[in-house]
Amino acid sequence: MSFDADLIIVGGGLSGLSAGITAVKEGLNVILLERGEYSGAKNVSGGRMYVHALLKLIPDALERAPLERPITKETFEFYCDNKKKLTISFEEKEKKNSYTVLRAKFDRWLASEAESLGLLISYSTLVLNVYRENGGITLETNRGVLKTPLVIDASGVTSIVFRSLGLRRFTPDKWMLGVKEIVKTDLNLPEDEGEVRTIVGLIKGVKGGGFVYTNKDTLSVGMAVTFDSLPKSEFPAKDLVEGFRERLGIEGEILEYSAHAIPYFGYKNLQQLYAENLIAVGDSAGFLINDGFTIRGMDLAIGSGIIAGLAAKKIIEMKDFTKTNIYYDMLKESFVLKHLELAYSRFELLNKAYVLNTYPEVLCNLLSDMFTVTEERKTLIDDALLRLKEKGISLSQALRDILSVAK
Repeated sequence: MSFDADLIIVGGGLSGLSAGITAVKEGLNVILLERGEYSGAKNVSGGRMYVHALLKLIPDALERAPLERPITKETFEFYCDNKKKLTISFEEKEKKNSYTVLRAKFDRWLASEAESLGLLISYSTLVLNVYRENGGITLETNRGVLKTPLVIDASGVTSIVFRSLGLRRFTPDKWMLGVKEIVKTDLNLPEDEGEVRTIVGLIKGVKGGGFVYTNKDTLSVGMAVTFDSLPKSEFPAKDLVEGFRERLGIEGEILEYSAHAIPYFGYKNLQQLYAENLIAVGDSAGFLINDGFTIRGMDLAIGSGIIAGLAAKKIIEMKDFTKTNIYYDMLKESFVLKHLELAYSRFELLNKAYVLNTYPEVLCNLLSDMFTVTEERKTLIDDALLRLKEKGISLSQALRDILSVAK
């Protein structure tokens, strides 16, 4: 059977482009299929990128890439009720570890970098069907049929290639809905400073939280909540981000609205990452970390894409397309799976229904008691035990939860 390319990549987001750049540098003949009119047209994220993986892919990216602002301030806001709010902030000037990005700009730039290296990108190309044939994979698209011995599925959480081959199962508790607006506003910040606000409890009923990221002259305002909690939300899904923004009092021209499904598996619940002739990367692999301190997907997408490109070279050289476990073996040695595993205990804790609702409320009430002086005064430990008991949480359970955060 003759093939159209050594490797076909489905999806022109961060993971697909990173895989393509790496594979082309390794001398492979690669075609990338992107359903949007350009890379970034269909890609959505909250907008914060930890840049360590990007710098491995493109060492001078900080000088050339269209990044928005470095994040120098982290703020966590917990709304206990409509009268109480707990805010924690940490600031570190001149930090260059993560940046806000606008994907429509950034992905388009990264695609141009890939094309300059020789990656062939077919835009406005939708994969309609996928099947195995004569030792390879055939992809039927709206622009014709392509055949290849190896596919990298970078098509996002819907995993079109894996799903077409019957290798994916989806349940609502393993997906999140991400909704975001880009708001034009005046920012009273120096150019080399930026802030991330992580907000919990402002919208009742949902499991998840919201964010506000500072770009150069706009704000990224949005929420990420589990699909299975949406029926309990104060707002229907279509009004979720608007209600969130209005409660925060953020005003300005809405330049962009987007919504996107986000993987929410966690390390121990990851689905199949490879099969004969096939590798999954980025969102398609379920690579997302939410450990209560950071929400990460973009560095995992780039990192897994780089590894997939390197693995593709080895698999093609061996001419044995059943050996895609090479990719998994390389992942295990990388930060991608190591960081996912490290984050799992906190990910598991956040999945408990009471954690994001009960503990902030207990802490708010405890602080309120501390700052309220009356004739009767409890010790801090007695007050804490009383507040926990009111919520049906034992001291031993609270200690176990605290220890899981420290893991």
